[in-house]
Amino acid sequence: MRSISMHFPLRLAAPLLAVTVAAACGPDLSRESLAPAFDVGGVPHHAAVAALDGVMAGNAQAIVAAPALVPPGAPLAPFIEARLYAIANVAVHDALNGIVPRFERYADTGPLDPNADPAAAALTAAHDAIVGADPGAQSGIDAWYDAAIAARASAPGFTLGVAIGHRAAAAILARRANDGTAGGGVAPYTPGTNPGDYQFTFPFNTPGFDFFGTGGFADASIWGTSVTPFVVPRTSLFRAPRPYGAPSNAAAVLTAQYTTDFSEVKALGCDGCAARTAEQTEIALFWVENSPTGWNRMARVVIGQRNLDAWDAARLLALLQMGEFDVYATNIESKYYYNFWRPVTAVALADADGNPNTSSAANWEVLAFPTPPVPDYPSAHAAAGGTAAAIIEALVPGRGRSISSTSGSLPGVTRTFATVGDAAMENALSRIYVGYHFRHAVFVGLGQGRQVGDYIARAALGRLGGN
Repeated sequence: MRSISMHFPLRLAAPLLAVTVAAACGPDLSRESLAPAFDVGGVPHHAAVAALDGVMAGNAQAIVAAPALVPPGAPLAPFIEARLYAIANVAVHDALNGIVPRFERYADTGPLDPNADPAAAALTAAHDAIVGADPGAQSGIDAWYDAAIAARASAPGFTLGVAIGHRAAAAILARRANDGTAGGGVAPYTPGTNPGDYQFTFPFNTPGFDFFGTGGFADASIWGTSVTPFVVPRTSLFRAPRPYGAPSNAAAVLTAQYTTDFSEVKALGCDGCAARTAEQTEIALFWVENSPTGWNRMARVVIGQRNLDAWDAARLLALLQMGEFDVYATNIESKYYYNFWRPVTAVALADADGNPNTSSAANWEVLAFPTPPVPDYPSAHAAAGGTAAAIIEALVPGRGRSISSTSGSLPGVTRTFATVGDAAMENALSRIYVGYHFRHAVFVGLGQGRQVGDYIARAALGRLGGN
């Protein structure tokens, strides 16, 4: 039996993986590599370059701060970290557009001030937003900010920029103050009794995890119905269709497609599965890390390759992370609407599922233990990748160079993709190879994510006329 050490309340939608600034944020995106070759909205070139540095530095610090959202050593759920990243990047976006208004602001409605220093505004907005959303990270973020802001103290409009940064952060923090996330979406959960119904998975079906006296723990069971999305009007707007198109979970496990999916994940997704190739194993482990962190890294690569300026970069990062929060809320609503069982349960109980073409396997366990304690359908990880790809494609259209990225869950490995869509597809398939999901859950999740991403790219932070 493998050991697992956790602190609670639990936040486990993927195994906790330590990340460094380099791992979380990808390749060096320095002033030279990112500097646009033109001025921005009348902002002098040197100030525009400094603004971009501020955007990217603030974004990186949000990643660094995220572990402080939970007790030391506790797993950090992606839907928890996505809120922090969204708040921080929206604050920066709003601050810049309070100086040069190229895009709609999200929360800040204060007066414009074209004389303010955009770098000071970006740095201050990031600092205040991170500390406000993640108070446990304050000492480290304060130290970063003190050094970063001191370098801008002699810039024209410095004091004005700092004031706009304070204002933008305060606006988004106030807007999200009562967004339903404080309780973590955790509540008592009672599993169904029919084949196909979600069951608590090991170790979350043991007495140490039976917090509510229901026999085990299911994470975020009311998250999808209690939190307020950033952009999507309601979490049920893009609810997935019924699993396998069947009228019930018990009927779903009798379908031919389920039988095929069952055989596939049983053969490829276990810890010792001989049928899984070396590359499939690499793919599985590469994509285990939390999606908001991994796709943030991917977006930073795109920003560098496509030479985005501070305003475009801040908008992309803000929409990306609002999308990650909203797609998790949307997806979790679907998960607990249908309550479909995980492969690890399906393999264990196959002899009693009523399907003559499935069979159990003793001691079958996923490649990356443990299975996250939420239902299978649809895959949230695949959905998060779909949303990220849709937003990046919408904001940075056209085919750029191939995209290479690293992973916090498989250090030392770099994978390269022709497009972000290809990366999203591989991310989705990884959940079969790691044993967490059936193929149907993966592809429905990917499609759901793209729906959410397309909606957010159209509905929020639109370009203002003449810009």
